[in-house]
Amino acid sequence: MATATEAPATAGGLVPHTPFQFAPAAKEARPVRALLDGPPGSGRLTAALRMAASLGDSIAVIDTERGRSRQYAEEFSFDVAEMTAFDPKDLCLALYAAAAYDVVIISSWSSFWSGPEGIRDQVAARSGKGSRDTGWDEVRPLERQMLAAVQCHPGHVIGVLRNRLDVVLATDLAGRTVPTRVSLRAEQRDGLEYDFDFAASMLPSREMLVTKSAAPGLTGEVLTDASALGTQLRTWAQNGIDRAPTTDLLHRAYERGADYEALSELAQEVQLRRAGAMAAVDHEGKLTTLGDLVSFRLSRAYGRTPQPPAPQGQA
Repeated sequence: MATATEAPATAGGLVPHTPFQFAPAAKEARPVRALLDGPPGSGRLTAALRMAASLGDSIAVIDTERGRSRQYAEEFSFDVAEMTAFDPKDLCLALYAAAAYDVVIISSWSSFWSGPEGIRDQVAARSGKGSRDTGWDEVRPLERQMLAAVQCHPGHVIGVLRNRLDVVLATDLAGRTVPTRVSLRAEQRDGLEYDFDFAASMLPSREMLVTKSAAPGLTGEVLTDASALGTQLRTWAQNGIDRAPTTDLLHRAYERGADYEALSELAQEVQLRRAGAMAAVDHEGKLTTLGDLVSFRLSRAYGRTPQPPAPQGQA
């Protein structure tokens, strides 16, 4: 057992015996990951578009709501792709297709939870062959792959969530009992906000209540200017050591004629920028990750690389 007088290896003490070594921490510059939830009519998508316009110049909207985002095309400039089925793998492919955009808005992300072919549908389909736990065991990896693709996306990502609604009886100012719509929690799995830098709930007044923010000074605030918020988040995100995933990593992974040395350097940079789970497609056009794509190309390049002769007496 270590004693109080023994210092860690990184402080010049014990000899290291594990790959886990500590170093001084420094803030890294990485794209924003934000969530906005709210009831109908609270201005979720409008707020997301205003934030996006301050975060970057080019905006892509992954529209799961029958083209509803197009209603804002006269106020904002963006490209849109519509989806009608919501397999988590399809969101990964859409993120791959949007890799060159500064900002991606997913509206609404709730569709990948409760929409056709979404996570809940897939769990139910698999549970029919066994227990519900079996369904979750099979679907959880797909959900993790989707979240990892978002985390490794080279641009900013804003996820828009629907809130569940309920009707309760309430007393109005005149003392009458009237049915009133009440906004409940966001339509998504519990704890999703832990994977994001910023989360806020849109109020019926179209104000934004910040429930979580890695950027200082925002948590608990009620905001009215989504454009100013986007500018503040961009400034915070750009400050620090550049370790952000980039679209250039994808271009280099597909570069024809890349040799073993170039691919090895790329693999190291992918690891440095924590971009291994970035969505990509393989040589057959199927969904994969950037890390697996580079590994595949490395193995192919290694087979073509002349190997030094083995020393005498060795096979």
